[in-house]
Amino acid sequence: MPMRLLGIFRKKSLSACLDFVREPIAVFDKDGFLLEVNAPMAVLLKEEKSVLRKRPVDKLGLFGPIRECIRKSIETEAECTGQISADGLVFKATVFPVRMDEGERVAEVVFQDVTKFVNLEEELIRRNRLLMAINSISTAFISTDNISSVFDRLIEKIALITDLDLCWIAVKGNSGFVIRGSAGLSLEFRMKLDSGKLDNYHDEVLRSDEPFFVLEEDEVKRFPDIEKEGIEFLVGQPLTVGPDKAGVLAIGHRSPVRMGFDLASLLQLIGNHVSLILEKVRLYEEAEYLAVTDALTGIFNLRYFYDALALETARARRYGYPFSISLFDIDDFKAINDNYGHQAGDEVLRGIASAMKRVSRESDIVARYGGEEFIVILSSTGKEEAMKQAVRVKNAVEIETYLENKYIRISLSGGIATFPDDGADEKRLLYAADMALYEAKGMGKRQIRAAGR
Repeated sequence: MPMRLLGIFRKKSLSACLDFVREPIAVFDKDGFLLEVNAPMAVLLKEEKSVLRKRPVDKLGLFGPIRECIRKSIETEAECTGQISADGLVFKATVFPVRMDEGERVAEVVFQDVTKFVNLEEELIRRNRLLMAINSISTAFISTDNISSVFDRLIEKIALITDLDLCWIAVKGNSGFVIRGSAGLSLEFRMKLDSGKLDNYHDEVLRSDEPFFVLEEDEVKRFPDIEKEGIEFLVGQPLTVGPDKAGVLAIGHRSPVRMGFDLASLLQLIGNHVSLILEKVRLYEEAEYLAVTDALTGIFNLRYFYDALALETARARRYGYPFSISLFDIDDFKAINDNYGHQAGDEVLRGIASAMKRVSRESDIVARYGGEEFIVILSSTGKEEAMKQAVRVKNAVEIETYLENKYIRISLSGGIATFPDDGADEKRLLYAADMALYEAKGMGKRQIRAAGR
């Protein structure tokens, strides 16, 4: 700890006294002029002692941070402290008010080298921040019941941790990149991301061999859309799932930022954890997909159909609009299995599912209902439009060839039922569609019948 050294010496003894002290020391008179310094302080000030004497504190830049502290200490005769940085070192500056033997009030300033303690404190703060980042990001996945909101929660936490303006996560899809979350972007820029206009940037990030793809100052100009958004600093980091580069984490700022060691360490840590979460989300979504998908045909299974039908019924009842279901059965499917084998039958099922999916509307839910039965939910669709759509499905199936080197004539029979006219709940609606299908079969197959007609 710094100690008061003066008080027993006369002014003329100052120089000899101070030179025995290893800590840098300076003494100022009541008007703020430098009376004396010792050799270590002269080294810090980079001047000869004789030149420094009588210089006002205002002209000594080193003492700028504690200038007011020196003035108050002389006036109030109270100690005060401050912090000084010089030559890569950090000093704790303690100002002692002193009365010399002659009765003159002076301020004694003692520097104590605290560099190692400050560096240790900064390192502890940095490590604590990294630990907080790990904990904060890791909870984004485990703390939400809605998997679709995971990336939005991640973005919020990343923006908070990094103190940067903007962020987005782009994940590779079948035909470009899908933006799974973003923050701090203009609507125009987000629309550009969604439309794929920044895919060239994402591709370049993934092609880079560096851990970070950093755009600063003039480099931003290579991407006009990024420059137009006002982004002056952008870091793109590849996200990996297993051995593959699966996406890009982009973090940026609308003013220049220096890419130092601390920021690089933080971003690398964030990127690694986002990659792990992306992998978990993919596994979760794959499990969810398998849980609602028919393994043979790749369309929705019966479990998903029942859930979707209950939801559609509740919506239609609440808002007062109709919807329809179309139930299809493959004509004479048993003969296909008997004549060509079950593998051929499986190929026919896959082909019919693919054809139905291709000609159905995006809003339609196509599911496998039983062994050779398929069913479709047509949202906000009345009976007439449902009949037209069912005929399109039937015609698409009948022109397909499902077996290599063997042309098999496939046909469908179908039954249509519409809510609420043919059934006010799921059970009655399914029964009405089943009876219409039974009627189509009884009238010679290869046709569509509607309930109530």
